[in-house]
Amino acid sequence: MKKAYYFLVVITAFIFGCANVELDENPPSLLSPDTFYTTESEFQAALVGSFKALYSDWVGFDYGDPLILTSGAEDVRSDAGIFINFDRLSPNGNDRGVKIVWEQLYKCIANTNALIGNLDNAKDITDQRLGEIEGQAKFLRAFSFFHLVRWWGEVQLTTFENQTDIKNLKQASVAEIYESIIQDLKRAEQTLPTSFSGEPGRPTQGAAKALLAKVYLTMAGWPIEDAANYALARDKAKEVMGMYSLEPNFADLWKNENKFNNEFIFTFYASIDNGGGFTGSHMHTASRHWGNGEDGWGDFYSEDRFFEAFPESPRKEATFTSTYADGTYWEDAGTQPHMAKYRDAGNTVGNNGEGFVVMLRYADVLLTFAEASNMAEGSPSTEALEAVNQIRRRAMGLDINTPDGGVDLPSGMSQTDFDSAVLDERNWELAFEFNRWFDLVRKKMVVEVNKDLHPNVTENNRLLPKPNAQLIPGFLEQNEGY
Repeated sequence: MKKAYYFLVVITAFIFGCANVELDENPPSLLSPDTFYTTESEFQAALVGSFKALYSDWVGFDYGDPLILTSGAEDVRSDAGIFINFDRLSPNGNDRGVKIVWEQLYKCIANTNALIGNLDNAKDITDQRLGEIEGQAKFLRAFSFFHLVRWWGEVQLTTFENQTDIKNLKQASVAEIYESIIQDLKRAEQTLPTSFSGEPGRPTQGAAKALLAKVYLTMAGWPIEDAANYALARDKAKEVMGMYSLEPNFADLWKNENKFNNEFIFTFYASIDNGGGFTGSHMHTASRHWGNGEDGWGDFYSEDRFFEAFPESPRKEATFTSTYADGTYWEDAGTQPHMAKYRDAGNTVGNNGEGFVVMLRYADVLLTFAEASNMAEGSPSTEALEAVNQIRRRAMGLDINTPDGGVDLPSGMSQTDFDSAVLDERNWELAFEFNRWFDLVRKKMVVEVNKDLHPNVTENNRLLPKPNAQLIPGFLEQNEGY
């Protein structure tokens, strides 16, 4: 497993499964880190390897391992043997999800480190194109470290210069990791374009800004707990507002035919057009019930407590599969309610589909702005209220721009009440999208939410155990409680 850390860039003959991304399918072999990265096709091929570490081959966001790592929250549940420890808040350093997700994030980091470390070797590439390449690499590196630090806390901050000497690299503090993430995202927002024509899966300037706003919001909570970051999150989210728009109908967000809509900011898009679906999506099969005409695997689903608490609305109907293909209601089938957001994968070949997994969308930005501005200013502004109320109106099937006294949060709410309302709205709106768990952690609510169902829960559960095989005494230490 430690080989995932080492300076090894895996260049594959397959194109990363994002629609219409034109990359060289057969780059030259990696001969030397000092000579390989010179042409644009070689840099683009390195980006392919970086993307594929995060989305391909049943080990990234194309399958459920990253989602299962968030199953200590109410929205996600699994009873499968390889996943159950995460849901029951008793994971260990040998669990599949811990090992696989850790490895894939570090593979992405290793690939982007190699690319970034060789930018000075570029030949016959315009400054603009080279900046776009750098920006994508730094976005992906920041994206990977953001997940690592939220799941595992202090980890090794690998760079081009140090990653070949991993055994002698001491884990960095959480603050140091966040500072690196911020630096990468600030550079990315300077060099990335607002869009890549015909290539919607690439990170853009808007994606860098949206992720940076989310980073600041997280840093305002545990473990950094620096309230000054609320203002930074508010201001950065404000920069994104207007760049994107809410899809008028919530249910339409999850239709494969509409997957390039203007609410999605950064999304992994699958493909079945190369090598029989090597980069196809798998969430549609894994998250469907195995019986009652659903023909899925039922690897993971939702929790009945989450379903029962979820406000009745068109949004709820689009979020859950509560009635199966043969007409049986989930309770009558003896199951839990299942996830609907991943059901539509378009065309499929075997178990591979053309599905997508959204990592950043505009609704998240609006909720980030609302929470951050309220906390920074001491009370909810008119703009913060409107940001949340647009989402609430859409949830009920109403026009997002038309105020509705029966749906909107009222003016005059206290800071505390509004903060609680926004957190609830994040829970409903962003269900199954890798958010709720991290919200519980930064708000220090992991024990509160789980103690009745899982009496074994402690504050140590805010972090996962690091993979046992990766531990290096004195350099990479196991988290407390494991």
